[in-house]
Amino acid sequence: MKMKTIAVLSALMTVILSGCGTGDNKEDASSAAQSKSVDTPVSSEVLEVTESAVETEESTVDIPEEQFTESVEDLALFTDKRDIKIGVDDSEVIFVARDIIDAQKVELIDADTAQVIGVMLDNGEFEKSGDDIMGDAWYSLRYKLDDTFPADPDVSEDRKYRFYARYIDGTTEHRTNTAEIFVYESFTDKELKKMDSARNKINELQASEDFKAMDTGGKKEKMLECLRQLEDEGIVDKGSIHASDDSITYSSCEIPVVVMLEPMPWQVDSRYR
Repeated sequence: MKMKTIAVLSALMTVILSGCGTGDNKEDASSAAQSKSVDTPVSSEVLEVTESAVETEESTVDIPEEQFTESVEDLALFTDKRDIKIGVDDSEVIFVARDIIDAQKVELIDADTAQVIGVMLDNGEFEKSGDDIMGDAWYSLRYKLDDTFPADPDVSEDRKYRFYARYIDGTTEHRTNTAEIFVYESFTDKELKKMDSARNKINELQASEDFKAMDTGGKKEKMLECLRQLEDEGIVDKGSIHASDDSITYSSCEIPVVVMLEPMPWQVDSRYR
């Protein structure tokens, strides 16, 4: 391409110089005419070559990221905590990935967002990475979970976090099991009062002589009536009431409760006491 450009420019310069003579003979006029006839194609070709060169300089080469086509779960992930109570427990967790062959770039992944949380290390720097022995093929990472939940004094919040670790070898992703960590607030005074209210209403009904005199079917209808009233008052969770032949389940503040319609054997027979 360079030689073609030089040849074209050389031809152009020859034509221009030939048109700059001072003579007025027919040969000069003929040369001038020839220069005019050559002018357009030469200029067009020079422009085309130049534009092509500019485009080549400005173009960029995209290097694709390493992609895996196969994923196998052949590693193990451990954590030093599975439950974190806000205000009581530190929300920093140490993750440890095991069963890793050779030195690898091991990453901790948020299983719900697929985002890389951080790179796990096998460096023996426990205070920084959580890794206690360098070179043992156990990779560790210290990571602080978000425990800044909405500040509602009447409602306790909770979240479940899910993570796995992995490294990529060629086109294969080697990954661990998924570890779950539950972060929660203590029940509020309002929630505790609500659960106590439901329990007290049920105990009061079961202790009544009228309830005791009913058969199982009658007790079932009476208990459902009581629970539906508590549901309307917001004490029992909406849609949580379910009945079977000998029991009814409900939840209050998302805590499940089972109510038996008939006393258990140890409640009526002294031999079980």
